Amino acid sequence: MIIMTKYISIKVKSVLTPSKLPDIDYALNPYIGCEHGCIYCYGPDFCRRYSEVAYSWGSTVLVKENLINVLKKDLRRVKRGVVGVSTITDPYQPVEGTLSLTREAVRLLLQNNFKVSIQTKSHLLLRDLDILDNEDVDVGYTITTLRDSLGKGLEPNAPPPSSRVKAVYEVSQHIRDVWIFLGPIIPMINDSEEFISEVIEFASSVNSYIIYDKLNIKPLMLYNMKIKWGFRVSIEEVISLSNDLNYIKSLNTLIHDLCRKYKVKCIPAFKLPT
Repeated sequence: MIIMTKYISIKVKSVLTPSKLPDIDYALNPYIGCEHGCIYCYGPDFCRRYSEVAYSWGSTVLVKENLINVLKKDLRRVKRGVVGVSTITDPYQPVEGTLSLTREAVRLLLQNNFKVSIQTKSHLLLRDLDILDNEDVDVGYTITTLRDSLGKGLEPNAPPPSSRVKAVYEVSQHIRDVWIFLGPIIPMINDSEEFISEVIEFASSVNSYIIYDKLNIKPLMLYNMKIKWGFRVSIEEVISLSNDLNYIKSLNTLIHDLCRKYKVKCIPAFKLPT
């Protein structure tokens, strides 16, 4: 079933916000909501005050129509640092193809000597290689699996993994700092040695490193996940294992063993619980 995305223009007062993510000083999200509609996305939990977006993730996107003018003001008031583009939405989701807010924002950031870290699932990023081919840019592609059929269940409206693989190959020819985000790793869905090995072997083939993360359960994420869940495994089993310390430690060991095998640097997204 094809769901038509609803776009709503809004005005904002600030677009550079402090980030709690490792190695990222600020977050910049040109859009609120994401057309990709990934079932595991924690974005809804950071968009609570926009209920139309949070409770129907993937079908409504808010466009920050005054993003560029506000960014120009923000750039005059904040210290230089690393800007994550984006942290709760994909900066290269389809609407970006028309509006180019991400492109113009990144151009301004680089022009003002900010470093830019981009994370996406989209081949649309290739459009902007003319400005991204810069030593102050790193690019990460989220690849939860290399299998298109599984990807469709996890990320219903996102470009398929095969498209991302082609994009990463192209990006790696232009940008030195390219990484793969392997996450979330969902128990009994994409956590097998075979599935994980495929992604890590691919990272090795493009001289990329891996940043990985387990599934982190959040209330609205879980609400949307239940609505779109199409796997035989019960969500209750998934939640149980996601919170099981022994499972998390075993998963961590498996990933590091495979990274050693393929000579790939791997970095956990967050500290493991003890």
